[in-house]
Amino acid sequence: MNVIEYCTEEVTRQGHDVLKLDGIERVSWMLDGWEYALHYCDREVTGADIVAIGTLVERKKNAMGIRNVGVRVGSRICPKPDEVHRLLDRLLEHQQALHPLEFYKEFELIHPFIDGNGRTGKILLNWKNGTLLEPIFPPANFWSEPIWNP
Repeated sequence: MNVIEYCTEEVTRQGHDVLKLDGIERVSWMLDGWEYALHYCDREVTGADIVAIGTLVERKKNAMGIRNVGVRVGSRICPKPDEVHRLLDRLLEHQQALHPLEFYKEFELIHPFIDGNGRTGKILLNWKNGTLLEPIFPPANFWSEPIWNP
């Protein structure tokens, strides 16, 4: 699967119609985030990288960067806004010891943005995994149960 197909599939998985402006914008934005990662993939991920990618993949809702409001994923309440920076710093401090899938999972649990966390996380997963040019998705049962949008 090439990067354009990957981004199109991910945006579709997120519930956006890629044949309408909403979906087309998000595919384009995700590709911008992907391009950013390709420019810097020869080094470790930084907090500035996470913010840059998160704001690129969701330009409207993440224009202010890291969220300052509470968010939920289904019935799960994500960490409070005042905990997000500390949790991201801890994740980045330990990134070398984490497998790319563990890094991705921890990032998704923090959920640092209002929207676009899944798209940002998939870019980070492939950055950490060294597969930006041949992208992978996490396993469909990654969260210990089959899900449509891993």
